[in-house]
Amino acid sequence: MSNQIQQKTILFTIGRAGYPVTRCIHIAKLLASHRILFAAPEKQTAVLRTLDQQGFAPLSYARNADLKKLLIEHEPDMVITDGYDTDIDEGKMYASLVPLTLHFDDFGEGGKAATHVVHSLYREDREPVPSHYVVGPAGFVVPDELEPYANSGLKHAPALPLPHVVVTFADEDVDNLSYRTLRHLLHLQIPLAITVALHSSYRHSRDDLKLMALGRKQTRIVECDDPIQLISESDLVICDASFTPYHVAVIGKPCIVIAEDEKEAQHAFPKEPNGFIYLGLGRKLKQSHLQNAVMENILHPNRSVRAIKKQLSLKLHLNNANMQRFIEKIIQEEVREITR
Repeated sequence: MSNQIQQKTILFTIGRAGYPVTRCIHIAKLLASHRILFAAPEKQTAVLRTLDQQGFAPLSYARNADLKKLLIEHEPDMVITDGYDTDIDEGKMYASLVPLTLHFDDFGEGGKAATHVVHSLYREDREPVPSHYVVGPAGFVVPDELEPYANSGLKHAPALPLPHVVVTFADEDVDNLSYRTLRHLLHLQIPLAITVALHSSYRHSRDDLKLMALGRKQTRIVECDDPIQLISESDLVICDASFTPYHVAVIGKPCIVIAEDEKEAQHAFPKEPNGFIYLGLGRKLKQSHLQNAVMENILHPNRSVRAIKKQLSLKLHLNNANMQRFIEKIIQEEVREITR
């Protein structure tokens, strides 16, 4: 690789905390030969704090006008956005000031002005997407902490005498699906070990959940922003329809998926062809549907094995190397275009 390519300046702009920050940090590590900058809106304090803790000294901005000043000042050769939908004005601003723009999971109009858009939270749309959109599981970047657990699902030896169900919904859990799911599980007349993992930004009463858990042995409520180890120790996962199913599929676990909102309900990845049991929108969830799905996994282990094999056949553990090659390739193509 030429020195010209190695010295590119890449600016990441991140719109929300959680997996988008993790993905950008890992991509930055994959592109360590380049000069890396991070930026986030001032109101995204969790994003800025995470980047600070990782030693990246992020830039911050209040409005798009301030972001434009950052772009003019630092003159990045490439901008990578993640965690938010750009509008058409923002997309055009990036395109006018930066040679290369790569947007992750951008469903706004601004993506139409980008060089490339990657949708890992892709939807079951019937209409064809523009040619510069990459749609599918390839956009999920496997974080460092997940790599040791890759493909371990079929090798799992139960750590508990009872089937262990892990319930984990992302971030705020607006409709309190953690509570609703636990309540339904406790009505099952079979012995289970249940762990409910609550994110630090969970917005509901933890005491209500803990009180309900007191009524049954082997049921616990834990605080956990990174449930990877819990997932690896489980016999069954019940989770959101956002990025958590990707984490599950890297490991390989029977998984019941419940969408937290209408946006998640459109996601095409966590469905039956990829090895998931999808139960639809959480606020419409029926107790009998969840209980039947749990019983199906527990009473029919061969079905669980088939589901795991579907997940592992996606070979998500290879995504990082493929993503690195993809980004380096578009950088090289831009260099060749400039030197013509």
